[in-house]
Amino acid sequence: MKKNKIFSVLAALAFCGTLSAQNLNSAYFLDGYTFAHQLNPAKDYDRKGYVSFPLLGNINTSLNGNLSATDIFKHNGSKLTTFLHPSIPMEQAMSGFADNNHTRFGLRMDILGFGFKAWGGFNTFNITLRSNVGANLPYGMMEAVKELSNKNYDISGLSIDAMSWVELGLGHSRQVTDAWRVGGKVKVLFGAEHAKVKINQGQLNLSAPDRWTLVADAEAQMSVKGFTWGEMEQKEYSDGTRYEQINFDNIDVESPGLGGIGVAFDLGAEWDLGEQGWLEGMTVSASLLDLGFISWSETHKASNKGKEVIIDGFNDIQIDGGPGIPMEDQTDSYSDRFSDLIALEDDGMVKTNSMLGATLNVGVEYEMPFYDKLSVGLLSTTRFQGEYTWNEERISATVSPLKWLEASVNVGFGTLGTSFGWVANIHPKGFNLFVGMDHTIGKVSKQYIPLGSNTGVTMGINFPF
Repeated sequence: MKKNKIFSVLAALAFCGTLSAQNLNSAYFLDGYTFAHQLNPAKDYDRKGYVSFPLLGNINTSLNGNLSATDIFKHNGSKLTTFLHPSIPMEQAMSGFADNNHTRFGLRMDILGFGFKAWGGFNTFNITLRSNVGANLPYGMMEAVKELSNKNYDISGLSIDAMSWVELGLGHSRQVTDAWRVGGKVKVLFGAEHAKVKINQGQLNLSAPDRWTLVADAEAQMSVKGFTWGEMEQKEYSDGTRYEQINFDNIDVESPGLGGIGVAFDLGAEWDLGEQGWLEGMTVSASLLDLGFISWSETHKASNKGKEVIIDGFNDIQIDGGPGIPMEDQTDSYSDRFSDLIALEDDGMVKTNSMLGATLNVGVEYEMPFYDKLSVGLLSTTRFQGEYTWNEERISATVSPLKWLEASVNVGFGTLGTSFGWVANIHPKGFNLFVGMDHTIGKVSKQYIPLGSNTGVTMGINFPF
């Protein structure tokens, strides 16, 4: 495979579909934020209720990870090119890559939602479309693509996964004492699809001068209603041995629909230390979100044979009709062996469960004694999602000079690096518009590609009452 083709795949993974988090953390301390219950189900709302604008009530997209455009694109002194270009030295090309280079995309769109005060508390209902797409690219793979010299490359951990579902949520929060407020939400999950491909162990050993050794343990699974791998492709080695593998051109989805169903819970609490008689103006809060799973009824699994493939050089090559093996036959033989390394065989259909990525929020807010419309806050967020796990601390200042106007600015730091966030929330009588970013877009390329590894935007239109 040519380097430019490999790079096209990497660039597509990095910049065409990888975002996550799906909540506007910058709005955590806003009293008038309509969707505060998605950050902490114990949150109250400063109006009697709201109705969200269908499809436009709350749209959130975000890009999280440690792989940025500046890692892929380099300047060679005269023009912007990729790290694969021969003019980019090896040290400069690899300087931005970590042991694992991951990036993840998340989309959250509220199709329908409303909230109202009744039954002794605040109640919410929402139908939400959610989607996550992620990729993890190990350092060894990036190094092999750039260098391809006589050494061993570890490509273990190379993975791509994607999951989409529709969420139906019912929430309730209430004041249980003067100091304590608690809330919870139960969410029924309707799975649309879950796809995952991963190389658990992979080695490209090119160090020996007379042979290459290639071995990989890879697996793939597709959880989609009506999915089939299609007709297997019949293959034959040069020695006549036959085998079959999945032909991706034959993949089909006969009757797309509900692929899985599951349940998840959000739990939250707020503790007002002033009402407790300890420290006036300080509130401590915590929430645990997306604690649940989706069970898939049809998961088609596939794996490769995991055999060691040895390419021992072109020995005994026939020249001008003389003795030996023709060059074309040797090339065909090694091509067959290499295809066997990456070939996937159908392992049948099973039932599987997919855990959602849970999020833990812990917040502390202090209202300024000299101006009760200004507060400072610290929010700690931890996302638990395997190799995509991250943690972030966010320090914010929130001001609400008018009953219908509030805003917050904040600085975040942690696994995702340093970021600047902000949110503006305008909610006069009968109308609400909010827009914000946890990771403000900084520099962009001439093609308007964000050069940072984290970005996103949240906005929505709602009608409070």
